[in-house]
Amino acid sequence: MKVRLLFTFLLFLLLSLPVFSVYHRGGHSRGVLSQNQLDQVSPRVILPVYIRLQALEKGNVTLWESIPQNFTDHVAAIDSSVVAMFVSSNSVGFNLSRDSVGNLWMVANYSLKAGDYFSTMAWVTSETVSENLTSIGSVPFTQNYPEDVKLFLESGRKIDAGNETIQTLAANLNQAQNNMTQTVKNILDYVNRQGYDRNKTRQLLSGNLNTTDMLDVFKDALEVHDTNSSICLERSWYAAAILRAVGVPTRTVTDVRLKTWIQVWLPNVGWVDAETLCVEPALHVVTLPKSVSAHVPWMIENSSDAAFPFTWLPKVPLRVANLTFAQVEFFDVSQYQTVLSRPVKAELFKNDSAKFRFPIGVKSEVIYGAVTEEESNLVFSVFKGKENASEVLALGEYNSIVLGDTAVSFKPRLQEGFLVLQGFTVQDVWMFDYRILFPIVGVIVVLLVIWLFTRRSRHGS
Repeated sequence: MKVRLLFTFLLFLLLSLPVFSVYHRGGHSRGVLSQNQLDQVSPRVILPVYIRLQALEKGNVTLWESIPQNFTDHVAAIDSSVVAMFVSSNSVGFNLSRDSVGNLWMVANYSLKAGDYFSTMAWVTSETVSENLTSIGSVPFTQNYPEDVKLFLESGRKIDAGNETIQTLAANLNQAQNNMTQTVKNILDYVNRQGYDRNKTRQLLSGNLNTTDMLDVFKDALEVHDTNSSICLERSWYAAAILRAVGVPTRTVTDVRLKTWIQVWLPNVGWVDAETLCVEPALHVVTLPKSVSAHVPWMIENSSDAAFPFTWLPKVPLRVANLTFAQVEFFDVSQYQTVLSRPVKAELFKNDSAKFRFPIGVKSEVIYGAVTEEESNLVFSVFKGKENASEVLALGEYNSIVLGDTAVSFKPRLQEGFLVLQGFTVQDVWMFDYRILFPIVGVIVVLLVIWLFTRRSRHGS
């Protein structure tokens, strides 16, 4: 009899496994996407911008990060949009701010213990609206610069255009004294002969960089001149310092892959992408203008101080754990409870929905979210496979959208053209699953068979 009861119990456990696998999931969906799954999330449609930092001691830190935005110059017009930007759940405050040259910054406050991580994760979509690679002929120097352009003739922290060594070098390179175009080509040809510092690039992307200030990691223009070695960011500052010293307004642009190049301002032409300066050139050929249609701009550098696309205050020791998405093993949506999203017109979304959906979790397949603007309403939609659910949002109140066994909740508000979703959570919801009936019916049948067998055995004896 004991053997029969043991057999019955084991059979019950075996038949109950489907139930446990369906219902033993916990209250909060971790939303973990493996790297392979993320590689399949429209890799050529939306690009990731990822930053992960670690505090090396206890303290309060404010992270400033430039938000990618639309970009127009003489060469190209790039329509760039932040589909979603996730901010660490341990953020204790959040805001958006613009600087004097129009860069939009995300500002988040953290109270950290030694060893705590904090991060941001953005999905950016872009397309080149127009491109103009028409050759630019001789352009004479001018003294009549627009006020917003004069800023880019000034010295900055890493661009010391007034330094005596830089001034002397600039005078020697300015042989075409009344031709800005040729002067730019001469200076860039000189700068591009520098050695490329591959060790600096490896250090920056290794995940083992400890620093109190990102700018201290990089050489200024004079240090680049003295060492004859640089990476794209440092080389761009060096070129900018020399060009400003001869009277050519120059600024730098950094893209989402952390590549940096320069732009020069020419009278009756405008800002021109002169040279990307991103990788060690196989052949030192300077072209003007330079195509940037493949790049997604992250920020345009301020003229008064050479700023990296992100920084933190006060200057406390941090470990720059990750700057490239390729080094990330998992994306866990539960680590981010503030999400920014720029609403997209419903008609545009309908025509190309894959371009404006962002991942918010995964179970058996990736779950996506999207924010659309329909007439005067803002709508949040959830997509899973061929299923979807949408809700018109109520600003300033907690909203919840349920799709199958997934519920997405948040409190939305508008700021600087972004919908800020606070308290963002993705959770499992209980739903009746008919599969629970199979093990129950199976157990009943087994017990009935055993009971009949036992009864027959007793009568037989």
